[in-house]
Amino acid sequence: MEGLTGEETVLDLTCGSGVFLVEALRRLVNLRSNGDKPSRELIRCTLHQQIYGVDISEAAVHVAAFSLYLAALELDPDPHSPQTLKFEPLIGKTLIVGDAWDVESTAAGKAALTQRGTPRKFDIIVGNPPWSYRGKKTTAARRTRGGRKGGHPPRGESIDFVFRATDFASENTRFGLILSAVQFFSLSNTGASASRQLIEGLSPVTLVNLSNQSDWLFPNSKMPAIVLFARHRPPRHDSITAVQVPWSPAGVKSHSFEISPSDIITLPLADWQRKPGLLKAAFFGSRRDLSLLDRLTSSHPSLDDRLGELDATLRTGLTFGNRSGDSSFLHGIPLLTAPDLQPFSVPDDLVPFDAMQAERPRKRDIYQAPLLLVKEFMRGDPRPVVAVADRDTVFTDSFFGAALPSVRREVAYLLAAILSSSLASWFFLMTASTYGLRRRIKLLDIELMPVPNLEEALRSEAGRYLTELALKLQQNSPRCVNWRALDEAVFDLYDINESDRIVVHDGLFRASWQWKVGRNASVEAANISHVSIYARTFLAAVDVWLSSANQRRMRAEVFELPEHAPLRVVRFVLEECSDLSEPSGLEVIKPDGALRDILDQIGERLDVPLAKSLVGQRELRVHGHNEVVIIKPAARRHWMGVSALEDADTVIVESFSGTVV
Repeated sequence: MEGLTGEETVLDLTCGSGVFLVEALRRLVNLRSNGDKPSRELIRCTLHQQIYGVDISEAAVHVAAFSLYLAALELDPDPHSPQTLKFEPLIGKTLIVGDAWDVESTAAGKAALTQRGTPRKFDIIVGNPPWSYRGKKTTAARRTRGGRKGGHPPRGESIDFVFRATDFASENTRFGLILSAVQFFSLSNTGASASRQLIEGLSPVTLVNLSNQSDWLFPNSKMPAIVLFARHRPPRHDSITAVQVPWSPAGVKSHSFEISPSDIITLPLADWQRKPGLLKAAFFGSRRDLSLLDRLTSSHPSLDDRLGELDATLRTGLTFGNRSGDSSFLHGIPLLTAPDLQPFSVPDDLVPFDAMQAERPRKRDIYQAPLLLVKEFMRGDPRPVVAVADRDTVFTDSFFGAALPSVRREVAYLLAAILSSSLASWFFLMTASTYGLRRRIKLLDIELMPVPNLEEALRSEAGRYLTELALKLQQNSPRCVNWRALDEAVFDLYDINESDRIVVHDGLFRASWQWKVGRNASVEAANISHVSIYARTFLAAVDVWLSSANQRRMRAEVFELPEHAPLRVVRFVLEECSDLSEPSGLEVIKPDGALRDILDQIGERLDVPLAKSLVGQRELRVHGHNEVVIIKPAARRHWMGVSALEDADTVIVESFSGTVV
């Protein structure tokens, strides 16, 4: 609501108890009074002429009216006057009991929400519309309601309500709505079409992903939340602003958000239109992630295409459900259930399948060996759980399986290694419709994994090694050294360079933030080793640029600060170098004095009041003559290798443009 006059009208089509309308009233009154104490007339005028709400629940509308009356009393300059308790009715005037989809057909809705027979146009539309998914029948029904052409999200209806709200909007109407995040990351054609149509129609759009806050913000919801802001800033229709709100222990306690500049990324609209999967990557990754993702998906066909070349398909397993179908034809085949599968390992002692009936038993041939199996849900580890069954096996709908030709057994093991790698975990975090929001992978997510030519891969050194390793790990549980070797071999197979390997490794770390242990690790204080690795990665990235001139080199000074210090500081100095074959230097500085003294000394030299500039989750890059100082919060997530690569890219751009941050 920044930059408004206070004369604007506000609509919430699903107002519930009126939380957003109450806050809108407060802000409009503040704007209209221009900082002075508002008069009772101004407050009542705002309440009765500018605040509108609709809800299907009569009880909720009564609560909304009562809440607005209380807010008006609180704002009143003389709340103890007897006249303050007398209000004109809101219900039936500006608060309407009715269904948002046809509220204009009611007498009250027609009077309040239409002008000259058409929907009235409001300046601000807010709300938290229903997110619920109520089955396929409801989905079919809502696709026919509203008369809108275009895609509908396959699950949930919050985006549908936004489209409905546009009936009451002009081209300048501002939107602020809390929606289901899952619908924006859907990879289905209908889901992607709906979100694209919405964002293109409401540009410029900012999306704020709150999925990391689900444990306290919406603890009872099965879907994570996203906030849509639209038409809230000067027109810019060529990009989407994506904000990822990270988890923090302080946020859980104070119910506040801690957002730093690195949590915000701008995604060109054209890139997203070309590849809808890039939208999720903009939230969970960086520009380096987006670049690598674009290259991989452009260079390699999908797993689904590769399996198609082998006349194989990834399928969902048996569903017991209501047990309405005959499943006796599967009797005697070993049955795999969710607890049975371990990385690379299918137990030898599975019980034979003996159920007479199942809702969806599937066809017999999908259970034939060699069988590539991927578990849908993950428990405590960001790597997908993948294995190969060497004998026919019935698997439940907790898995996805692909029956490969018997002569292509090696391919099954190679794919098991690829899908178990950090590259796969990173790819699913960046693109999958639910992974990262919830701890599961869907069939379509796996099918879209880019896979190199399998015949060529099996002939390569890396491919042979991965096949042999997957066979070996059938009998021996993977250890850290095995995972590292597997990841490196997959990188070699995909010809991924050193800097992109850092991006993927950090992607695995970010994927672990879905669990408590990983979240805690992301916010623990970075130690001197973490910051030194960051500094060396930064130097290596800058050296690539400096090597073209072959005259200068950078060195790093890492300030060793107490663990409890809220910030970490690194200084990079550009120097003339006579022997460029020597690696860039790194020195750990043990400073005299407290953190504030260090900042004052650096600030005095660079003529910048650093101590005063650092508020909250600020990240500063301060350029001086042949030097740059980087100061960021102590949390480890700010000092990852991918952060160093991003910071190096930014410093190079700033150096060319003369920008000082």
